[in-house]
Amino acid sequence: MNTPTARGIPQDLLNVMGDMAEFDEETLDALERGRKGRSQILDGTERPDEDRTPYARTLVDIDFDDEEDLRACVRLLRWSDERLRARPEVAILWDWNATFRDHMRISFGVNWYDQAFYEARRDAFMEPAHTRYYAMFGATTNSLKMRHEVLDEKSGATGA
Repeated sequence: MNTPTARGIPQDLLNVMGDMAEFDEETLDALERGRKGRSQILDGTERPDEDRTPYARTLVDIDFDDEEDLRACVRLLRWSDERLRARPEVAILWDWNATFRDHMRISFGVNWYDQAFYEARRDAFMEPAHTRYYAMFGATTNSLKMRHEVLDEKSGATGA
């Protein structure tokens, strides 16, 4: 796993990677199935019991060359999911979609429920706080294939 440093100082100052629990059997099985084809590996924070329509959606794909980096990415996504679940007041504005593995690609997304919040935060993935996390699994902002979709509330179809 990449352990990047800046001037000899570890970038994982919060010890995010060290504090994370190992994968459970269900996640390990899903990760293995994903080596051969698309498999859901994380649930995300969506609440299917709620009748909400997102204003917009951001979809992200990351391709990996290394299994260890791919798994480090999944660990960070799981950690982020858990942090959001612990702050339900934030989930009013956005939530994580389920995460999938398809061979060496990880795909995930964000639902945005408030137009103003979406406009202000849609590019948060490019901010330094996020880029430090990407370095933990050997990625940069250029590694992310990102698509923003504004949804038509009436039909659910994407629009400009």
